[in-house]
Amino acid sequence: MNKNEMIQAIYLILKQKMQLPALEEFHEKARLNEDLYMDSVMMLQLIIHLELDYGLDIPDEAIVPKHFQTVGTLADFLLEQEVVR
Repeated sequence: MNKNEMIQAIYLILKQKMQLPALEEFHEKARLNEDLYMDSVMMLQLIIHLELDYGLDIPDEAIVPKHFQTVGTLADFLLEQEVVR
């Protein structure tokens, strides 16, 4: 999976599974908390959906705030985790 595909996967989960209302602000540089209005619980829900739907295995200790700043930083983090598998 490349970065654009990962961003699309994030978008689809936010839209279809989590029904996030603020998706008109969705783009690579969108801040998860400030622009998309996601709180920490919603971010963990997103991670769980990504793990289940895309077979990612994200260790708890790898989940740190710096990876959840923007859609792009989250996509980069998830791609790193995919390579580690």
